[in-house]
This record gives sequence, structure tokens and C-alpha cells, in this order.
Amino acid sequence: MTHPPPRAMLFWFIILVSFVCGGLFFVMAYGGIRTADGEVVFRVGCALANNGSFAVERDLEAWPGFALPRGVDGRRYSALGPAQSVLLVPFIWVAETINSTRWYEHCDIPISFAADGTSLKSYILKQRPSDMKPHALRFLVSFFNIFVAIMVVVLQLLVVHRLTGNPAAGFLTALLLGLATPLWHYSGTMFSEPLAIAFSLGSFYIFLDGFVSRKAGLYGYCIRTFSGGFLLGLGVATHITVILSVPFFLALALYPIVRKGSPFFRDRRACAYITMSFIAGLGIMAALYGWYNYARFGSFFEEGRRVPGIVHYGTFVLPWEGLVGLLASPGKGLLWFCPLLVVSVIWWKHLHRRSRYMSIVIASMALFRLVFIASRSDWHGGFCLGPRLMLLVVPFLLLPIGCRLAYMFEEAKTSVFFKPSTILAFFLFFACMIQQLYFCLGEPVSFYYMVKMAGLRHGVSVISSNQLYFHWSVSPLLHLWQGRRGPFLLQSVQIDNYSLFVSLAAGIAAVCCGLIFYLTRLNGRLYKA
Repeated sequence: MTHPPPRAMLFWFIILVSFVCGGLFFVMAYGGIRTADGEVVFRVGCALANNGSFAVERDLEAWPGFALPRGVDGRRYSALGPAQSVLLVPFIWVAETINSTRWYEHCDIPISFAADGTSLKSYILKQRPSDMKPHALRFLVSFFNIFVAIMVVVLQLLVVHRLTGNPAAGFLTALLLGLATPLWHYSGTMFSEPLAIAFSLGSFYIFLDGFVSRKAGLYGYCIRTFSGGFLLGLGVATHITVILSVPFFLALALYPIVRKGSPFFRDRRACAYITMSFIAGLGIMAALYGWYNYARFGSFFEEGRRVPGIVHYGTFVLPWEGLVGLLASPGKGLLWFCPLLVVSVIWWKHLHRRSRYMSIVIASMALFRLVFIASRSDWHGGFCLGPRLMLLVVPFLLLPIGCRLAYMFEEAKTSVFFKPSTILAFFLFFACMIQQLYFCLGEPVSFYYMVKMAGLRHGVSVISSNQLYFHWSVSPLLHLWQGRRGPFLLQSVQIDNYSLFVSLAAGIAAVCCGLIFYLTRLNGRLYKA
């Protein structure tokens, strides 16, 4: 018989995973805005902070025509979701207050690539811009995503703990999400994927109540379903592709209707109420988002991506190239950029054994997203690390690992950690962390631009027909360090990337060994036969 650990243990695991992941997120952060998407989100946040308006004063100088079309009033508005820009407002206020001290005049601040029309050129040529104030502002605001990424790993811990009842399994799964997947790199960008993941995981955590609770009133469950739908709506307002998950989250919310032993089993009235609660929560955000679109572009369904005069994101195409690219291409393949998912697929039976219904829903959600994204001409997500548009389902695909780790702890034998299969699994986990360390130590965005410019000097367009992502000769997997070093804290370290990489890897190995030793000792105290 197992004895559940006290709540205090869960609290300390949350503190520990926040400290470990947050510290490494900070150390490996670039310290600026590197992408056009991030620049647009930032400028909308500045417009809200300073003018109280979503209208942006000017187009991106470095990428004219990108994601800032003119609305019905002739002003420019973002084609991206508004939620992250709104949340950036207090960060911008604080950053502007700090900037008023002119602290940046004698500091080496990383260059943000789209702050003006010459920033990217200055970065590549290693020239310090004459005015560092815009870069200092972006530097301070860029830490927003670090806090969001910490929230993501904490939510992952809570999800696995609620699913399995094991805080140690939740801790290890959260650690893997933070340090063994591309989330580590994206914590240092202004991309909206981390925030969209946070809202999605929060919604998922609420719907887990239907899987673990045997006694629940219909009114209380409808309130939670409403809250889950509302959080999912915030996710859609952050990143539009979250809408692909909506039907699957509704299926999760309706699980008590099909679960034997549930007080709502085969209750049509409860089914209707739960569905309406979910739609009501989601509908509030959908109505606000629709009004936001109508006020800008004259249509409830127009985000700005089809407005004439801007660079369009993509069109629907046959999915074959996208499927190969998203799964196995040297530039964007999940197999190469997130190999931890291979372990998850091998261990999928453990999630299926714990909840067959959840296993089918999550697998269907991931496959649907994969096929849909592959059917778009912009399946690659542009100049970024790996398959960015698939990152939103990675936390859910790691749940089998959490379930397997929970079974491991529930065996209640300290020696279980020293079985050959377990040692191999932990070795693979560590290898995935080291791979993500490699990615974080480089700078993928400028790497791609350097490859593009090198091709143009020879009269070759390497981005035509997406072939840039299918050639090993220009893959970040092998050649990322031919570009610049990424983290701002490590710029002044006067050793080569290989020596620095080995030193950091050794430090991470020491931390991992310490954590494993701690968990082996803890296992004997928390679980008794």
C-alpha cells in the first residue's frame, strides 16, 4: 500500500523546479528580441503602455509589410494575437522607468534585430548602434518569457502530480519539459508559444478534475469547465493555432459523461450543461477577439492576415512536404529537435493504461495538429529553432513519461533506479538536455539569416521552396556554432564554444546526479510496501 506524500513536499518540488529551470533559462537567455513576430508583439505592447491603443505608429523597418496591415481607420494593427502584448504592458512600464536612469550607456546590451532598419546589420557586423535605448528597453522586456516558461514547467508538474498522485514524477517530467525540449530556447525569445502553452496547460489541469475526482457536483464542475474554456480562449487570443485544440479539450471536459462510476455517467442533461459551460467560457474570449477584429478590420473573423499589402503567412497545400519536414527534416524535424518524444512514444502504453480515453484524445490532438500544420505552406514557422508550431503539444506528449516515472516510484524499491532500462532512460534524458544546451548556446535566428545572405552572394535563394530546411549542410543541428554565441551572460567568457559547452554540460550533469540521488533517498521514505 502506498502512502501519498504531504502537500509540503509538492510545494518544495515547485520551488526546486522553478529555481533550477529559471536559473538555466536566465543563464542561456539572449537578452533581446530576435524575430519579426516578437518585435510586432512588443510594439503593440508599447502602443498600449504609452498610448492606450492597439495601433502601432510605423511598419517594421527591417521587414516592411510584415504582420502590421492597415485597419479601417488607416492605422497599422498587428495580425498576431493581442494577449501577450496586453500582458507585456506592466513589464514595459517598469523597463521604461529603469531606462530613465540611462543605465545602458556604459553596458554591453544585446542588439535586438528589428529595433530599426539597421539593427540586424549591426549585429552581424558586430557594430554598436549609436542609440542603445531601444535595445535596452527590449532587453529588459525580453525576460517576460522566462517567467512564462517557469510557469509552464510548474503547471506541467501540477498536471502530472494530479494525474498520477506522485510529486516526484511531476518534478522530473517538468524538469524534462524545461531543459530537454526546445522550450528552453523559446524561453529566451519573444515568441508567443510559451504563453499559449501556459494557458493550454492551465485549462488541461482544470479538466483533469473529471479524470481524478469521483465525487463532484454538477454546478461545481460546470464552473470549472467554464474556467477551463476561458483559459483556452486566452490561449487562442495568444496564438491562433490553439484553436486546433478546442474540440479535443471539449472531449476532455466531457469525460465524466462516459466514465463509469461518475455521477454524470450517461446523463444527457449534465452533458448539455458541461458543453454549454465550456462554450460560454470560450465564447467570452471569442466575442472579445471578434470585437477586437471588427474594430480594426471591419470583420469579426479578420485577424489581419488576409489584408492586402502585407506579407501573407501561408496557404493550404498538400501535406506531404510538411509531414516529412515536421517529422524528420534536418532543419525542422521533431525527431532531431525534440528526440525526447521518441521515449514518450515508446512509453505511451503507461498513459494508455492509466487513462485510455485521455491517451486517445491527446494522440488525436497531436496528429490533427501535425497534419493541419503540414498542410500549410508556412509549416516551418520561419527562421526559428525547430518545428515551432508543434511546440504547443509537446507538454501533453510528455505525459506518458510522467506516468512511467510514477510507476517507477510506486514500485517502492530504491534499487529500481539502478536497473539497466532505467539507467538507459536517464542517460537518454541527460543526452536530450545536452542537445538543448547546444541549441541555446548558439543563435539560430541570425544563423539562418547568415545562411540566406551567403546564398544571395552566390546568386542562390536558399529559402525558395523551403529547401533551406531539408539540407544537412545548413542544418542548425550540425552547424549552429558557425554563427554567433547566443546568451548575453556568456558573451564575455573568453573560451571557445566547445570548452564552454563541456563546462556547462558537466555542471548540468552534476546537478542531475544530485537530484537523482536525492530522489532515490526520498523514494524510500515516501513509498512503503
